[in-house]
Amino acid sequence: MHAKDPVHWQTWSESILTKAQQLKRPILISSGYFACHWCHVMQQENYQDQQIADLMNRFLVSVKLDRELHSELDHYLIEFARQLTGRAGWPQHVILTADGYPFAAFGYLSKNDFMLTLQRLANVWKAQSQEIGQLARQAAEQAGQQGLYAISWPEFQTQFHKTLQHSMDEFSGGLKGTQKFPESALLLALIQQSALSETEQAWLKLTLDQMQSQHLFDHIHGGFYRYTVDPEWQTPHFEKMAYDNALLARLYLLAYEKWQHRDYLDTALQTLDYLHNHLFDQKTGLYKGSQSALDFEGREGGSYLFNAQQLQQRLSPTAFDLVKEAWHLDHPAPYELGWHPRPTNRLWPQIRRALQHPPKAIPADDKALLGWNGLILSALAEAYRITQQAHYLQQANALAEQLVFWLQQPAPPRAVTSDKHAIGQAGLEDFAYVVQGLQALNRLTQTSEYTNTIAMLTADAQKRFHSVSGWQQSGSFQLPGQDHKFLLPDSALPSAGALIDCSVQPKAELLKFTNQDLQTHSFLDYASYLMLPWCRPDSERSQPNSTIR
Repeated sequence: MHAKDPVHWQTWSESILTKAQQLKRPILISSGYFACHWCHVMQQENYQDQQIADLMNRFLVSVKLDRELHSELDHYLIEFARQLTGRAGWPQHVILTADGYPFAAFGYLSKNDFMLTLQRLANVWKAQSQEIGQLARQAAEQAGQQGLYAISWPEFQTQFHKTLQHSMDEFSGGLKGTQKFPESALLLALIQQSALSETEQAWLKLTLDQMQSQHLFDHIHGGFYRYTVDPEWQTPHFEKMAYDNALLARLYLLAYEKWQHRDYLDTALQTLDYLHNHLFDQKTGLYKGSQSALDFEGREGGSYLFNAQQLQQRLSPTAFDLVKEAWHLDHPAPYELGWHPRPTNRLWPQIRRALQHPPKAIPADDKALLGWNGLILSALAEAYRITQQAHYLQQANALAEQLVFWLQQPAPPRAVTSDKHAIGQAGLEDFAYVVQGLQALNRLTQTSEYTNTIAMLTADAQKRFHSVSGWQQSGSFQLPGQDHKFLLPDSALPSAGALIDCSVQPKAELLKFTNQDLQTHSFLDYASYLMLPWCRPDSERSQPNSTIR
């Protein structure tokens, strides 16, 4: 996407540091993703501007990073930005010394702000590059030397639930804040706990109801958007990610099983239909990564919003009169492009069909990430277990076959393109999520078909990504400040470290955090560790040495 920018972009490799040291320039790493709206805006306003490109080309070694192909490097940059500025997000920009130590960070900036920031950085670097280098190195070394904070399993549970009580939005669902994310890892961990308080159960139901009924959900095509930019679930950020929809499909299946609310099952199955209809690639047998927030004309939400004229053209007169009243078409549209549909009390199936776009009409990232497909495998296995509909088992078996094939390659990839070209290197997430899906399939069919494969992949993951110092998410660190972690926090996805074989740390009595972990994350960011058997007293372990419950 950035090949024709006037910026002299480099892709990430170990040679970047060598080049920066030879030129005595700082490094700018811009981390983003195809489906991200503000990444597109940043490109149009800044990267394609010749004046800005000239300054970047003179002053910086500029690196464009796909956050999904280099997830560990992206996590490191995001955590640095959070520690330095208190916030982070994509497009994420981090400035590093020529030796690879970060010292500045910012997200999206308008053209004027971006130009001013680059000029200030250039002036400071020219005057104080040596001092900046020393300070950045010292900061990274101090972060790596932080002592461990050990907490017992009962105390972790106490602190977790105390933090949850303070963080719940009991009026609108979700967590308190100006934006609302689905928090899939947190909700999945909670719904599988047997001892939630009445308040927690009520909040969990409220959150599920709000997410499925308001505008986080695409009521026309099915599937969930990444988040809403308001606290009431009304204004979505229109990108759709395969991992969100896989996790949320599984969440709503478990919610149906727990409370027998039919609408939870309907939401789960609509989400699986969305994944199959819009993201499944028959050429690879895998699911694509995402659909963009922008349509083919570069308009945010253009694939999902309708103005009054479009609605009148697509709907019957009766249906149009109905939505005219239900959606208040006689009032100003809430979006520049029109209205975002919500179900009506009559004629909804007819209206829904009339407003659907064919999948190819919505831009998609055609690379299929193995880990995200592992999450879809778990959701498909859960769907068959609960509904006994045979096509879910057929889809799960076919997907498992493809995932095992790719992960058993001599150099397993992170992702596969639509022409079956392997790209990137598989990380801990890819192994962990695929193993989780294979285990679900094994339990489902009550066979040992994948037992040997699970054992092999688990051992391979431990060999590649674990040491006495803890976990790493990729095969090798790419910057000098990166380090192992005993506990890997949840992000938008469950912690891969929490899903891998608990025999790595048998019968652990303490959870080990660094001070930096607790400064950057809350206890809620470690929700997936609620599911680990080795975190629990022996009496609570249903399957000793089990990898995933």
